[in-house]
Amino acid sequence: MQIKAEEMIHKMDIDSSLVKIKRKVLLKKNPEAVFEITFSYNGRLYFSKGKDGKVNILSIGTKNTQEKDLAFIDSL
Repeated sequence: MQIKAEEMIHKMDIDSSLVKIKRKVLLKKNPEAVFEITFSYNGRLYFSKGKDGKVNILSIGTKNTQEKDLAFIDSL
């Protein structure tokens, strides 16, 4: 699963429009747009785009850690 995560990060580094976004995550405390990408069946990668167009990776996890990941992102 680590290799698949690295592949997704590499694709996003080249061009973030190459990855398929599963959903836009709406958070209570964080008004910033956070996007979710799935990889390797149950892997999840959460990222946001900065004002300069750079991708900021916020969290990488699985379906089992999804609630903790979203709580962490909401606390940022």
